[in-house]
Amino acid sequence: MTGVPPVGRGAPMIVDGRALTHPTAAGRGIGRWVTTLVRSLHTVGELPIVVADGGVGVEEWSRLVPDVDVRPLDRSLLRGVLANCDTEVPWYIATQLMLHPVSLDPIPATVSEAGIPVAAVMYDVIPQRYPSRYLANPAARRQSELRSALARTIDLMLAISDFAARTARYELALGPIPVIDIGSAVEPSFHADDRVMRQRPGDVVVVGGADERKNISRLLRAWAKVAEAVRTPRRLVVVAGVDRETHLRWNHEVVHLGLEGSVALVGGVPEAELIDRLRRAELSVFPSTEEGFGLPVVEAAACGCPVICARGSSLDQVAGDTAIQFDPYDVMSMARAIESALVDETQRTRLLAAADRIAGTWTPERLGGRVVEALRVDHRSLCARPARSPARRVAVGAETVDRALEIAAALGEPVHSLFVAGDDLAARETGSGASASTLRPVGMVGRDIGADEFDRLELDETADPSSMTGRRRARAKVDR
Repeated sequence: MTGVPPVGRGAPMIVDGRALTHPTAAGRGIGRWVTTLVRSLHTVGELPIVVADGGVGVEEWSRLVPDVDVRPLDRSLLRGVLANCDTEVPWYIATQLMLHPVSLDPIPATVSEAGIPVAAVMYDVIPQRYPSRYLANPAARRQSELRSALARTIDLMLAISDFAARTARYELALGPIPVIDIGSAVEPSFHADDRVMRQRPGDVVVVGGADERKNISRLLRAWAKVAEAVRTPRRLVVVAGVDRETHLRWNHEVVHLGLEGSVALVGGVPEAELIDRLRRAELSVFPSTEEGFGLPVVEAAACGCPVICARGSSLDQVAGDTAIQFDPYDVMSMARAIESALVDETQRTRLLAAADRIAGTWTPERLGGRVVEALRVDHRSLCARPARSPARRVAVGAETVDRALEIAAALGEPVHSLFVAGDDLAARETGSGASASTLRPVGMVGRDIGADEFDRLELDETADPSSMTGRRRARAKVDR
């Protein structure tokens, strides 16, 4: 879909790029997926504005995507964007809606105030599908409920697979909200290299994780069932950054199954090392029982590696060929699929052809084109509705209500919120002149409330640096 015209002249897309510095997403696939999304949009001629968390986020984006238009998230940004729009309103693409722990504000208040339509990326609803496993903790369950409710307020859902789209509509009760399957894409760094010799017999690489659905324990048992003559000259290499307890449990299983010499638990590895391993591997196996997409299958295929994967969930769509799939709950089925992929030349020929097809399907051009089509063609009416410049917000923070009111009086403009130290919040019961609705703990600044939510944030400069106001003042300066 290269050459798809821009979404709307003068109306750029605004992509939430904060996942790159999110406390958990940065080290997981979601941070990488957002960079892939931005690169994919560039591929089809779109130049989205990427919003980041302060200077740190801007620097990280500039390092990874040198030609990106990245800006700190603040309230003046939308005013500038809206002022330059002709007739259409830009879309805000929320990439953190379903993250856990939830970000400060996956849909910034400024976006809602301005009436900008929101398209949220849906990776999966696996926690909602298996609450007893993922949401047993009351705090996790409550966060899930809040995210689900927020999802029902958006204008459009962009799901990374048909499976993610169907399950999200059901689990989140999305009603009439459009849910579009945009798919995903592999990063350009994952590609075959004819100079690298694939080894036969060689390594069988699996990219996994500690989560039970990654199915590593069954894979180890399946590897033990592979004929000894096939298994002995090869290694099963498990690439997975996991906690110490999981590593010890897997190692115990390896010893119990008598696989000490033919299994390597290498932990998490840098991207360059993973690419090199996939280029040299004889086979890649992806045994996961459920995935929102299943990017490791595409990454292996893009590196020219024959790949087999589990049957079910999104992997049916990603693989597109039942002959390269197996039952993830049947150890013998998995073992037969592995053995056939290693010794049956007819099957290997089919696997290589399938890898070429998979790599050619899930491309940046396709992902970028699908996103543009979803925003431009299917829902033009949402982009044409009136928008308004967000109201100016001013906040003040101090150790006491009296001091906060003193600072507010000197500003010469209306103050939206007063942040004070927790001990002084009892003042809301007094006649201090502060409305209870404007009072909140100063400890929320930079933790539950971002400094970017205000056009002007004044935190008492006279407060001791060790006080809560002083600490939050230092944090707000970093965020800005």
